[in-house]
This record gives sequence, C-alpha cells and structure tokens, in this order.
Amino acid sequence: MGGGAASPVCSVATEPPDVDPAHFERAYRARGSAVVIRNATRFSALAQGFRNATSVEALRSAFGSVHVTVSSANAFSYGRKRMLLKDYLNSMSDIDYNGESKDSSGSIYYWFGEHGEELAPLLKRYPLPKLAISSAEADLLAFTVDSAGGSFDRRSQPPALSFGAAGDGSGVPFHHHNDGFAEVLHGAKRWLFHYGEDPPPHFSPNKTSISWIQETLPKLHSWQVPLDCTIYPGDIIYFPRGVWHATVNVGTTIFISTFL
Repeated sequence: MGGGAASPVCSVATEPPDVDPAHFERAYRARGSAVVIRNATRFSALAQGFRNATSVEALRSAFGSVHVTVSSANAFSYGRKRMLLKDYLNSMSDIDYNGESKDSSGSIYYWFGEHGEELAPLLKRYPLPKLAISSAEADLLAFTVDSAGGSFDRRSQPPALSFGAAGDGSGVPFHHHNDGFAEVLHGAKRWLFHYGEDPPPHFSPNKTSISWIQETLPKLHSWQVPLDCTIYPGDIIYFPRGVWHATVNVGTTIFISTFL
C-alpha cells in the first residue's frame, strides 16, 4: 500500500448538491476559487449506473484487452507508454509510493486522460456535472458575443473528459492548467491548492505528492499551508484555471475530470 492519507480537515469551501449555478459562477469561478460540491451525484441513478460500470472488475472485464496510454506521474507528464488496460490495473497495487519511487515520480506511470476511441462507449455514458453544463453554456454564450467582435479564445471548446484509475498513494505533484470539475467514482482523492504565481515551497516536479505531504507540509508556516480537502464517491470538486494543485489517491481510486 502506498499510504495515501485523507486530509485531516477540509479547508476548501463546500456547497450542497443543489448549489445555484449563478452563485457558483459569481462566488467561485469568477474569483478563481476551488469549491467542493458534497454529494453532488450520490443519489443520481445515472451516476450510480456509471459508477457500477467503472469498478476495477467492470473495467477489466469490458476494456481489459484494449491498449491505453499511461503517462509519467510528474508535474509535466512528459513520459508516455502504451499498455493493456488489464496489465495496468493489475500493476496498480505493486508500486510502493513510500519506497524509492516517492522521490522519482517520473518513473511512475499513471492512467489519466489521453483517450482515443478505446473508451468511447464508456465515456458516452457519463452524466456531465450540472455545473459543468451551465459553465460550458455560459462560456459558449460569452464566446459567441466575443467572436462577433473578432475575438476568439478557449471558450469555443466543448468540455473534454479525462478518465483514470490509480493505486493507493499515487497522485500528481503540483501543476496547473485550465479549469474544470473532477469526480471520484471509487476510492477517494486528496486535493491541495496553492494560490500564487510561484510554485509551492520546496516544489520539485519529479517528487511525488505523497513525499511533499510527508516531508514538506509539516514544516510549513501557517500562511504557506495549501487548501486541502479529500473528496469521496458522489463528490465533485471545481479546480480553477491557473491555480497550482496536487492530488493523492486514497485507496484504489477511479476518477473522471471534465475540463472546460
């Protein structure tokens, strides 16, 4: 086991599953602030059907013979290789994230995103988060208005799905990208958010998230401590554009993100 540990408390803002989309846009997205929607899909029959189809056993049965692209679990994910999904799933529990590998995330491979057509039948079944739909619609409207004046930007792109699975203690060190929503389907995922243009203290793109949590986090001043929260099946987290964040999986974790 890699020893992935949940955050002791959640310091990220939380909202109920029926949060108003307009409130979300004003209070969080417009301000670049992370937020957790607790139990966002817990009681949805469609979401439960998708969770049932994405257990390790279901993935191995339905997609084990397809080749997937796994990438190195460092901040820039520059390593790539192809492997059978069943082989990757079987290997997830073999990596000791507290051992030698914790100081070299570039040697650890992680399945998340970069899908071809191999998962199309599965991803078509995913019920997009309601806030992702409303945000995409708002972006499309803004893009339509902007493009009338000759301006084009990222808001013309439809939401993109990235699906993945990983073992306990795995994760991706601090990095940043466009905004979106992430949902845990099985297991749990710890998220840390560092606000500011500079990387977090003692950041190394090739050291694992769990090594940073174990070795650096306890030594930080209170004003340096990142926001920290663990989400569980049915929860959805919004990650803002350009904000440094890191993740650690708690137990064998299956997850999906919707990039705006």
